[in-house]
Amino acid sequence: MIAQSAPRRTVSSLAQNLSGATLKTDFQRALLEICRTSGAKHAAFLMRHVPGVVGDDPFVIDTYGETWRKHLDEANFPAGEPIKTLSEHARQPVDWSEMPKVRIRIKRFFRDFQDFQLGRHAITATYRGPSGDRSLLTLTSDVPEKRWQSCKTDLTAAIGVLHPVLHNAVLKIRFGIDDVDIIRLTPRERECLVWAAHGHTSREIGVNLGLTAATVNFFIDSAVGKLAASNRAHAAAKAVALGLIAPPR
Repeated sequence: MIAQSAPRRTVSSLAQNLSGATLKTDFQRALLEICRTSGAKHAAFLMRHVPGVVGDDPFVIDTYGETWRKHLDEANFPAGEPIKTLSEHARQPVDWSEMPKVRIRIKRFFRDFQDFQLGRHAITATYRGPSGDRSLLTLTSDVPEKRWQSCKTDLTAAIGVLHPVLHNAVLKIRFGIDDVDIIRLTPRERECLVWAAHGHTSREIGVNLGLTAATVNFFIDSAVGKLAASNRAHAAAKAVALGLIAPPR
């Protein structure tokens, strides 16, 4: 079990370690610190998406070692697969043992992971930032089966505290994006922009959302201002480009 103060100690240590981070090795040391205080065997961080910056080439750091990374390349496994696909839409950390392994490729990934002795168990959490940025943090463990549920609870608690710190540090240090630069749309602003992106009028949006047309205009005008857009169509387009709302289907 993790001592109750361990996540707080790790956050403090993590902040100090990352204050001058410039290289991947600096972030890897932060992951090692997370493992040391949380009791995890290995840790892996994947910056899955940063609007306008990270797309098909995610930023990845882990403690697995070069042998495993070389194997991933040779086996043609993209970084984080299949974990990123299976966990991205989950609201809670995903236990790898509960992931469906119906495809041969997925079965092979998990089999190889076990063969490389990277951990009997693992959980992966997805962190969603306010501008559509997303990252995954995985912690693995070698505890016996009967201790896994208790260990998973502790690792989940550690992830909840540590993941946002690491995510924001990578955004700031690796990509030069500070928290103050992030565009924050409220849920109502996003909802109204989604409908606007589909070509609906304020009256139609109001009927769908149970709002007056004037209230819809208020939310859309607010979003237009935050996005520095010229009109609602421009705001919707920018929101889609930044990953703040889904593109029209």
